Amino acid sequence: MERAFAVAGRAVVVTGAARGIGLAQAQLLATCGARVVLVDNGSALSGASGHTGAAHEAAAAIVAAGGVAVGCAADLSTLAGCEDAIATCIKAYGTIDGLCHYASPCPDLQGPDAMRDEDIALLLAVNPMAAMRLTRAAWSIMRDQGFGRIVLAPSAALYGAAGNTPYAASKAALIGVVRCLAVEGFEHGIRVNGVLPAAQSRMTEGFLPEPYATWFFERMKPEHVAAGAAWLLSEACDLTGEILAVGGGRVARMQLAESDGGFASGDDPDAVEAAIRSAMAEQQPESFPRDLAERSARVAALFRPAG
Repeated sequence: MERAFAVAGRAVVVTGAARGIGLAQAQLLATCGARVVLVDNGSALSGASGHTGAAHEAAAAIVAAGGVAVGCAADLSTLAGCEDAIATCIKAYGTIDGLCHYASPCPDLQGPDAMRDEDIALLLAVNPMAAMRLTRAAWSIMRDQGFGRIVLAPSAALYGAAGNTPYAASKAALIGVVRCLAVEGFEHGIRVNGVLPAAQSRMTEGFLPEPYATWFFERMKPEHVAAGAAWLLSEACDLTGEILAVGGGRVARMQLAESDGGFASGDDPDAVEAAIRSAMAEQQPESFPRDLAERSARVAALFRPAG
């Protein structure tokens, strides 16, 4: 590596860090001089118990390679586990500067009539619930020191994919978490962003053996995602509230857009339908509000007469 990401000396928690993208992230950060906590309870994609020593073994390998790392086998589906993950970082390094939350189960795909409550509950617990609990435990330290970097990982599944409703819903919720935390943290030097990762992982190993899968596995390496997130975790990062699609060396900006819309002349079905058809018109002007306040001001302005 010719030039390291600006994370040297920073204490960073990486979840889902014993394998795949999370492991690549922890390794890259450690190579760049960060002090890393690898959080992973070794569970299977279904959420079933697995190898609880995985995080400690991965951390030991980083230490053997000359890095600074400790493992933590906390269960992030619980409040105690989330608090333990952050406490491990504070105990080991005296502070916490960064949080990168990749950990997520991925139960078998199910249609709308077969969704299981236990899968829904687990996905919500490990994705938006854990994101908020981990942040809550770290926030006061980041705020008081005037520095913090938080990276969450929504999923491209939120664009719509058969059998993915519980998973996509839990990941889509992270966009709201990113956007609100970005507003909360801006004045305190805390930057909060998200990545939509595309990489070979346990979740993508189930791709059908076809040319696309071959191309994907050759091109979409976990290290590409880790590099994008490493910049977002670094001192150089001046972005906040952004969602970036990262994979294979490509970085794209995902934006929340809203058209100017159409106005109904009344509340009868014909008038409402006309407004909906107008709103769906392809050439509608669009705005890209940075936060709710900007969006509200924009909408209010549309109700005011011109001139």
